[in-house]
Amino acid sequence: MKQEVVQNFLDLPGIVGVALMDGRSRPFFCGIDQFLNFQQKEALAQGIRQVIETTPDSFTDFQFKFTDTQIYIYKLHRGLILLVLANQDLLLADYVPVMALLKSTIQEDLSNAIATFRLLVGNATLTGQNYWNTKSGVSTNVPKSNVSNTKTVAPKVIDPSAVVRPGTPTQTRDTVTNSPEIGTVTNPAAAVPSVSVKDYLQALNQLSQFSKQYLGTAVIVNYWKSSRPKDDWLMAFEIERSGTLQLASGSASLARNGVNARQKQLMREWVAAFVKRCSMVIRDFSDLLKKGDLDDKTKGLLF
Repeated sequence: MKQEVVQNFLDLPGIVGVALMDGRSRPFFCGIDQFLNFQQKEALAQGIRQVIETTPDSFTDFQFKFTDTQIYIYKLHRGLILLVLANQDLLLADYVPVMALLKSTIQEDLSNAIATFRLLVGNATLTGQNYWNTKSGVSTNVPKSNVSNTKTVAPKVIDPSAVVRPGTPTQTRDTVTNSPEIGTVTNPAAAVPSVSVKDYLQALNQLSQFSKQYLGTAVIVNYWKSSRPKDDWLMAFEIERSGTLQLASGSASLARNGVNARQKQLMREWVAAFVKRCSMVIRDFSDLLKKGDLDDKTKGLLF
């Protein structure tokens, strides 16, 4: 999928929203999420797919007007559906050839179309375009980097040092032993439950599984690999093409090993870098993590 083709589409005056869905991955919305919540977007995607499924194969595109918004729906290959919202500023003479190129580039890699499109749109920029257009007439010039899946200011990326849970050991053994505040605590290993490599592996996979529903498997695999700090201990964690993390061959025995303070910090640095990469595309990704299905043990280990 070509960045310049996507950018040329987004730069067209009058484009106020776009969505891509296939019935398998989580649909991607940009612009439309300004006035729809999660449930409404899911219902919209389902409704559009149901309409498309009942139309003859010979119908490949549809268009209709709703209030002041022109809506275009395109049937692409293998069940992929592209939805475009535009206002009165859109010029068909400019739109038609750009749309033809966009449909072609989206279909170059159908298996990763939504994840790749999300990535490109999330990194694209707009040039003075009124991106949001609602019935209330509120219109704001918003840079493209701030309009990927959010209607608010982008939240701060999770900082591992800022979200360490109370009681999490961050001191060295010497610090704990000699600290006058600790008193009778002389063995930090006895003060906290033992945490194993297997515990971290399970936590990482829970985070990976959660993230795939928003960004797709291929993107998540790339982000895990590119965000990993350079350290021999972390290299024992392999990232499979499925987005699952496991211990490398010959390192399976490490699963029962405990994790020391340095290794815990390395793990948090890796997770923080991974979350930062995800937040470049899904601007409210850290908020989604806080509200998501990650259990307390996973949050305590990783954040």
